[in-house]
Amino acid sequence: MMRIVKIILAAVVAICLIAVAGVYVLSEMRLSRTYDVAAADFTVKTTLSAEEAERRARTLMCGGCHHDAGYVLLDEPGVGRIVAPNLTRFVPMYSDAELVRLIRHGVKKDGTGAVIMPASNFANISDDDMAAIITWLRSLKPLPDAVEGTTQWGPLGRIGLALDKIPFEADLVPAVITPAATRPADIGEYAFKTGCGHCHNLDTAKQSEAFLAPALKPLAQSYSAVDFKTLLRTGKGVGGRDLGVMTEVSQWDFSHFTDVEIEQIQTYLARRP
Repeated sequence: MMRIVKIILAAVVAICLIAVAGVYVLSEMRLSRTYDVAAADFTVKTTLSAEEAERRARTLMCGGCHHDAGYVLLDEPGVGRIVAPNLTRFVPMYSDAELVRLIRHGVKKDGTGAVIMPASNFANISDDDMAAIITWLRSLKPLPDAVEGTTQWGPLGRIGLALDKIPFEADLVPAVITPAATRPADIGEYAFKTGCGHCHNLDTAKQSEAFLAPALKPLAQSYSAVDFKTLLRTGKGVGGRDLGVMTEVSQWDFSHFTDVEIEQIQTYLARRP
């Protein structure tokens, strides 16, 4: 009898080990999947001042994720630790064309997909704003990493990768896109498509892996112009409420919108049929 029990236990252990190995192999295959997207030539040419180039780059949410020198976006036991890298160290490794591919397609230098990079929104960034982003990135002075280590996956994250349940935005962007040449004078819709729409829907709440984001149309309608400006400048809701991710992103990025741009954004969100 004991021998049978030992055989069964050995078989169970073997099955578990095979399952673990299978999950690891499949997750590594998912992480190493490459995308057939060419790093097309891109001429970085801008007449903007260095200050305006930085302002535009920051409104497009570079700082909210990467901060000054890297930032931990997610650190969940069992799931993993996702790190947005230090741009001051990372950018010099890329050509301008490779940076454009990364930003617009979510495809890294080695052809694999970036995790969390909102490429499906950034695919809408105009050429002149893209030039502004790269101009600003190239101007950054090297800084030591603000956080130690790189992205690491826990067992639950590995299972999600193995089952292809972890979203890669490179899957959502066509290989060939045709962005506008210039940023529109009225940026209301443009701001939604390049930024706000990553976390929010217009008419319904949107559940992401990390949080539930409210619908933007009723929110924009319910805020006065003063309160909406405070929201984008400070990330604070009515009454000074801390809004978590929104507070952080606003303070890093949305605070760089001009008053006119904030008015255009609220008008678009509130009046859209």
